[in-house]
Amino acid sequence: MDLSFLPSKNNYINLIIRDHCIRLVELKSTNPLQVKKYHERFLPPNIIKDGKIEDVTTLKIILEQCVDEWGLKRKQVRFVVPDSVLVMRKLSIPADIMDDEIIGYLYLELGSTIHLPFEDPVFDVHVLNRSEKTDIILFAVPEEVVASYSSLLEDVKLKPVTADISPLSLYRLYYENGQRNEHEHLLVVHFDVTGITLSIFVRHVPMLVRTVALTPDLKHWEVSEGNSRLQWSGDIVQFNLFVEDFITEVERVMGFFQYSMHQGNERVQKILLYGDHPNLPLVTTKLKEKLEVKIDTIEQAIEKIDGDTLPNSYYLALGLALKEGR
Repeated sequence: MDLSFLPSKNNYINLIIRDHCIRLVELKSTNPLQVKKYHERFLPPNIIKDGKIEDVTTLKIILEQCVDEWGLKRKQVRFVVPDSVLVMRKLSIPADIMDDEIIGYLYLELGSTIHLPFEDPVFDVHVLNRSEKTDIILFAVPEEVVASYSSLLEDVKLKPVTADISPLSLYRLYYENGQRNEHEHLLVVHFDVTGITLSIFVRHVPMLVRTVALTPDLKHWEVSEGNSRLQWSGDIVQFNLFVEDFITEVERVMGFFQYSMHQGNERVQKILLYGDHPNLPLVTTKLKEKLEVKIDTIEQAIEKIDGDTLPNSYYLALGLALKEGR
């Protein structure tokens, strides 16, 4: 399944812009899967907050430096929209609405039968089934957020052509790696430094997405020498307490899926845990202690052109690079 908030073309670089960092992956080939280049740049605090660009001027300067240093000028770009602005709805629409008419129908129904927490959305849809009515999953993000990223990329001489969401990018890589059993209901946990996204997939489709904001004291995050990775210098006891609350939220989401969405007849059977948080091993251990569900990770050994292996912090960008098939 692919989303297309922007028209698509070929030959992309794949850019992840989060609150705390910018990451890039460019492929040499998809078969075999081979990475041409990858780069990372950590951002100062308060440039981006909850996915929304707060300091356009500084971010533009940083991106211009990245474009120049990484050799990206005039390249076509895939990027990921912020998880925090994504809204999902499962809807039923009249059966006589054809696939190419669905988006227009949804815009007509805005404010009457369809209500969203923001104005001027950008839509994409996935058709689940057709019978007396057509069941769909609606994905919506604010147009202003997509436009802010798109305009910024254009300002630094890049060509934004495709936007995606991070749950699909992670799932795509997991599936392409042959680890996915489509008969299992999978909870994807994306545990980053500044936020957590929980997504439940059923037969390749995200049926539920929920974000959990992290409000860390940014003074506790330090970039190691060489700007190569983040290090946590905060109170580990406080972090342990947060992890306990996080696990409670995971149990709540799993319970909602099992009992509210499926009346107790279906349940989450596996958790895929991924993220760039330095304390992720501790999170993994706590989840295994508390939950009777298998905890899985993305197992990859992608070769870079010079023979290096790709660090797992780039796997989200790698999943984005696999958008639209191989």
